[in-house]
Amino acid sequence: MATSRQSQALATRQRLLDVAAQLFASEGFAAVTTTGLSEAAGVTRGALYHHFANMTEVMEAVFARSEGQLVSRVSEALAEHADARARLLALGPVVLKTLADDMPMQRIVFVEAPAALGWSRWRALDGGRSLRLVAELLESLAEEGRLVVGVEPSLAAQLLLGAVNEAGMRVAATEGRDLAAVSAQLTLLCRGVLADRH
Repeated sequence: MATSRQSQALATRQRLLDVAAQLFASEGFAAVTTTGLSEAAGVTRGALYHHFANMTEVMEAVFARSEGQLVSRVSEALAEHADARARLLALGPVVLKTLADDMPMQRIVFVEAPAALGWSRWRALDGGRSLRLVAELLESLAEEGRLVVGVEPSLAAQLLLGAVNEAGMRVAATEGRDLAAVSAQLTLLCRGVLADRH
């Protein structure tokens, strides 16, 4: 059972992440300082440094939380579709709609975090959650014999995830102006691996 001090420390960390996410989304990572974050969160800089060594660590934690929430919401939305084929074809539209419905998340995951952390760290912090989601879809279809002959599920999952990530960055960079077109292109890409493309 957590002590009062542990509970307070967890609450402080949560408060810092909540406020940091708001600031990163509204002002951009580069504009947020440790002083600004601690003041906005109503904590001392010492309290901030107790939890995070620097602003990069804050971004890592904010991104990991936001990306985890994104994967969770996408999984829940895809579960509403009847079968693996329908879920695969819905993948692009569901991801992009989830992002469109949460602009702060979109900005953190696809604009601020990649710029602040670099591509390698950005991908590593995902922890394989998003890749697992896509791979499991393709593996289900492979077991049902519904993929084009020659499609290797684990490799195809990496390539499709790359397309989804690029789509998220594109939509974030254009502030959603080409969301419908990008969503349609993702669906066409997903359709391309299916043996029954109709």
